[in-house]
Amino acid sequence: MKNKYLKGAHLSERKVRELLKLFCEDLTATQIANISGISRITVNAYFKLIRTHIARFCEEKNPLRYRNGDVAFLPMEHGIGHSPESNGLTGKKAFYGIFKKEEHIFTDKMPCVETSWLYDWLKGRVEADEELLQRHHLHVYNGIADFNNVRLLRLQAGLNGNVRGRSHIDEIDLFWGMLKARLVKFRGLNGNTLYLHVKETEFRYNFRDADIFELLLDILHKQPLHYSKIVRQKAEG
Repeated sequence: MKNKYLKGAHLSERKVRELLKLFCEDLTATQIANISGISRITVNAYFKLIRTHIARFCEEKNPLRYRNGDVAFLPMEHGIGHSPESNGLTGKKAFYGIFKKEEHIFTDKMPCVETSWLYDWLKGRVEADEELLQRHHLHVYNGIADFNNVRLLRLQAGLNGNVRGRSHIDEIDLFWGMLKARLVKFRGLNGNTLYLHVKETEFRYNFRDADIFELLLDILHKQPLHYSKIVRQKAEG
């Protein structure tokens, strides 16, 4: 069946557009399956491809990740020998840095960092030299999402670097509230899909006043869903 959104698709273009529209309404796979008549397994398969596209779109706009015309880091594209959400720490979910730049919120999956050290640093018990701050981007973040304890660790940019501790409610708090709501909605996020949900939340938050259905169609026009399918197959193979 000819389908400009996905080569070899068993769904018609009309059905894919219907699925995309329902996805933009932030319905669950079960809800969409009941409304559209598409099997939940098929809906979830499309969700993975759509979310992979959204993640790449967000990474391309991330000032920490986009370098020289190519995305410098995208977890699902790299076979790194362990769960992409563990940061190399068995049984642990990754920490995500959150920061605001030019009216947009960005998320950044942090490299391997010891939980105990991070909490000690946040409490002022230990100090970090400039090289360590740069390596973990701690000088950039306004907050750090700890999904192991479901907490937002606040960092407020100050004149002399980052000031550790809590601050007034701002967009970082609003974004974190939206992200936590997804945790409740999906009854907790599996470590293997956490990255995609974080990026989807970033996408929905930054374009909350836009028509994200039309935006998503524009993204897929430039790069159809089968691109993400190839990427995922390479990563999982």
